[in-house]
Amino acid sequence: MQRRFFASGMVMACALDSAPLAAQPLAWDKIAGPDGRYRLKMPRGYRYLTVPAHGGTLHSYVFVLPDKLTLELLDVTFASPQPNVPTAPAALQSALEQIQGGMQKSWPGSTVLEARPVTLGALTGREFVLAAGGDRVVTVRVYVTPTVVYTQIAVCPAAERSNAAIPEFMESFRLA
Repeated sequence: MQRRFFASGMVMACALDSAPLAAQPLAWDKIAGPDGRYRLKMPRGYRYLTVPAHGGTLHSYVFVLPDKLTLELLDVTFASPQPNVPTAPAALQSALEQIQGGMQKSWPGSTVLEARPVTLGALTGREFVLAAGGDRVVTVRVYVTPTVVYTQIAVCPAAERSNAAIPEFMESFRLA
């Protein structure tokens, strides 16, 4: 069930080429999520979308620099706690690996370049990097709780993998 909303919520339709990102720095906005549950930085010009999804609400913040970079935060908040979300560390890691496998299907033929556990305050999540679709690189962080799933996604040409905007976006996400 969880894998479906990840794929349906992503706005990844742009094709990326290998031309380097423009030299000018991005201007960043500091934003707070719904009900002040989290804070993050998004490049100016991002779009916000909220829609009903899977018995809850999907909040999506998306920035697209055509042919260069896509940054997205997906926040799926459930109307009631999901009883099947594991809390034991080993079970949670297994669930996060399954989510990674499900998300990897969104990029057919992709391969895992890196994968590791990450923490956000008291939450344990997973970060993984995929080589996808020719020269694209996809970086994902996902955190799962019984009431919300947070997913950060960055997509860029392989030549831009070390672009400073990616860690700026990834490291800016903080729970309130």
